[in-house]
Amino acid sequence: MMNPNTGARAIRPWLLAVRLVAILAASTVLLSGCAFTTGHVNLAYEPTTEVSKAAAADSPRVRVEVTDKRPTQAVGQKINGFGIKTADIVSDSDVAATLKTAFETELHNRGFTDGAGGDLVTVRLADFQNQFTLGFFSGDASASIGMEVAVKRPDGSVTYSRYVTGESKDWVELAREGNAERMLNGAMRDGVAKVFSDNAFIEALNKRSP
Repeated sequence: MMNPNTGARAIRPWLLAVRLVAILAASTVLLSGCAFTTGHVNLAYEPTTEVSKAAAADSPRVRVEVTDKRPTQAVGQKINGFGIKTADIVSDSDVAATLKTAFETELHNRGFTDGAGGDLVTVRLADFQNQFTLGFFSGDASASIGMEVAVKRPDGSVTYSRYVTGESKDWVELAREGNAERMLNGAMRDGVAKVFSDNAFIEALNKRSP
């Protein structure tokens, strides 16, 4: 006659296996979200707070020009619970226009005035992407931006040129648009902050034409 305790012990591994599969399936759904439809983000720049005036009394006027040279207009990709890319994430807001606003805002906050006949800040946007990386129960969201920033005088001479990168990273429970948007905005803030913390950039803006 079978010992009832023996049968219970035999069933327990199966119950544990079923529970593990259910947990994995649930985490897959939570992390991937609605993975097969195009994702949308709406980018917005948050200015740096408590900045000091950097413009001199005789600083030239300055204009900002941004060109978008990214190889793709997608700013990221959705992934499913197995880490497979399933759909693009695109920005409903104009990325180049948002970046231009970011530079103009930081210039104004530091006392520079815009207008023709002065310096030209050119920003060549080369890369702007979000990425998701899945873990067992959570994952990482990260974003990076790469841009060539230059300051040109009215005669066309270049007084400043630098390739600047910015990044943002955090752990997430859901690989969805909201987290991508947060990381992209953070990467843009980081990249712009690095430009304006570069003394050579500020010095180039304060130089008068000979």
